Amino acid sequence: MKEKIIYNIKDRVVQIAQEKGINKLDFFNELGLSYGNFKGVQKQSALSSDALAMILSVHKDISPSWLIVGEGEMFRDTSSIEERAETYLNAELEGVSNAVIHSMQRVISSQEVTIKSQEKTIFSLEKQLALLEREISLLRKD
Repeated sequence: MKEKIIYNIKDRVVQIAQEKGINKLDFFNELGLSYGNFKGVQKQSALSSDALAMILSVHKDISPSWLIVGEGEMFRDTSSIEERAETYLNAELEGVSNAVIHSMQRVISSQEVTIKSQEKTIFSLEKQLALLEREISLLRKD
């Protein structure tokens, strides 16, 4: 279903407040604008570029095309932003995961070297123990 096109920029500004459920006086105060300029005869006067810039900077989810020319949807399509953020986060996560895996592999390699060294030490000590036990046994026989 196609939405009704609102031809007056000021009507579209008022519609933002309505869509977002914001009290009109609060909405215009936040923007530093007077609600009186958006009703009655004043509604027909032009809206300054500074006012447009303020509206779009405060309400970043509003589509500039919709606000200025009344075309498209009121709210920006955030799916592409979300997709880019997800892609970025996935890439970062993959990079972190790869770094952790690489680090763990280095730790494992280092531990394997330590274990082999300890096995050699244990084997050598067992041989020395066997020799000492044999010497003790020979000394007891004497």
